[in-house]
Amino acid sequence: MRRLGRASFALDPEVVARDLLGTLLVVGAGPTRRVARVVETEAYGGADDPASHAFRGPTPRCAVMFGPAGVLYVYKSYGVHWCANVVTGPTGAAGAVLVRAGELLAPEPGLLRGPGLVTRALGVSGADSGADCCARDARVFFARDAVGLAGAAVEATPRVGVSREVERPWRFVVRGHPAASRRPRTTTLKTT
Repeated sequence: MRRLGRASFALDPEVVARDLLGTLLVVGAGPTRRVARVVETEAYGGADDPASHAFRGPTPRCAVMFGPAGVLYVYKSYGVHWCANVVTGPTGAAGAVLVRAGELLAPEPGLLRGPGLVTRALGVSGADSGADCCARDARVFFARDAVGLAGAAVEATPRVGVSREVERPWRFVVRGHPAASRRPRTTTLKTT
């Protein structure tokens, strides 16, 4: 398993969202370590994206989105569940990628259908917002392994649950994966 460094996140959110498919989201260490393979993501920009929390500039809630790439942005959705995002792009230019779904690999297998299930199963909460995923001692980090996507097709579709920029195809999903939410297909991309 090879951890992703800051350069992996210092790109446009659309690029990072696609690239994170097949990676491992790792939380903790030793016997309490939890690992999930990312199978669905959504990209969010800044001032150019009305669906983004950062559209109107930094606020106490979304200020971390303007920080360095590779930092976690965790927020509570509708006061119910936590959503985990990783900040993308250069410092000052807001962007983030939401981890929408995953396949739990450890400690036991399971399907994490939705961002709330991802954070609950992995033990990620608002206390993790602002944590650096690229730090050597990071509790939460992304990594690549030999399995990855193994040639699976990737679909790009409109994002889920947004009321603005509803047609922007910034949701990326491993086609046919049982943990992914069901949405109409608009574009299919082959991974390399």
